[in-house]
Amino acid sequence: MGSATSWRLAERGAQVTCFDRHSPPHTFGSSHGESRITRTAYFEGPWYVPLLQETFPLWRELEAASGAELLTLTGALMIGPPSAEAVTGSLAAAADHGLDVRLLKADELRKTYPGHIVGNRDVAVLDAQAGFIRPEAAVDAMIGRVEALGGEIRRGVAVSAINRRSGDVEVVTDEARETFDAVVIAAGAWTHELVDWLPLTVERQVLAWFAIDAEADWLTPGRFPVFIRQAHGIGDVYGFPSLDGLSLKIARHHEGDATDPEHVLRDVADSDLDPLRRYVKTRLRGVTQRVIRTATCMYTNTPDGHFAVGLDPEDPRVVVISACSGHGFKFAPVIGDIAADLAFEGHTSRDISHFSLTRFQQAGA
Repeated sequence: MGSATSWRLAERGAQVTCFDRHSPPHTFGSSHGESRITRTAYFEGPWYVPLLQETFPLWRELEAASGAELLTLTGALMIGPPSAEAVTGSLAAAADHGLDVRLLKADELRKTYPGHIVGNRDVAVLDAQAGFIRPEAAVDAMIGRVEALGGEIRRGVAVSAINRRSGDVEVVTDEARETFDAVVIAAGAWTHELVDWLPLTVERQVLAWFAIDAEADWLTPGRFPVFIRQAHGIGDVYGFPSLDGLSLKIARHHEGDATDPEHVLRDVADSDLDPLRRYVKTRLRGVTQRVIRTATCMYTNTPDGHFAVGLDPEDPRVVVISACSGHGFKFAPVIGDIAADLAFEGHTSRDISHFSLTRFQQAGA
């Protein structure tokens, strides 16, 4: 989100300075792991759909400017019983916005996508406008545009405080104190250090790449859409087609352990992998239980699972974004553009009412 905001601000002619305690793109936050799902029939809420529809041309704009391959369309399957939230919510969002979706029953799902093992009552919503983004390449491309447009990236510099003053905003780092006209806080799992009144929790997530059978040609991007499945006893699991012809990445959506960004456990234990091995054994065809590699990332969660985006209630020169509850990366270009709206104009024409920062204060009133 920080890279996206910097890119969209730089494109508008702003003089941008970016601070990151690491050196992006990196593996210490929430924007790595080779692939991230993007989709349009959004079961988390139909109000997300117009924002998602804006992201696709923005990703293509970034591809054209950088020469990088970032967005691959494969379609997406939301799999579960007919009552599953992923199914009912996707259908509702599609109905509200006239989206291109199909409802597949179990027999058609088995025939068309043999990589999935499904029960007779299972169904799937096929979302045509969906696929995956390459996060490391995307962050690198956004930073490249910022630098090409004259922006500055301060790597390995941690921000310890943001002080609101009468004529400007002061940013305090471990190197210096500097003043700016406006500040955007996009600190991900570190947001609480700078916005301590937001009720955020950080959750450790495990990603795993499982070896696939040599003959499993039905697991390629052209034949195996990205998917989200609500699996009884395991929780929500999401996955991708094989990008290297050797392995397939899957992970659980939530169900992770509470953590903090400075002490997150990077080593992955068998107990972390056991639910995913059960999923592979019972619900995927052509995927072995041999783990080739693993990674960890962090979800920064709000109490209701929706984003936190808006102006600081005490200072309109400070914009807060990026508590995205584990489903935000796909929105990066449009959230970055919204942050640019807020920083430049103090408002945005996009509907971000569901992401209001003050909703948490109202809930506790």
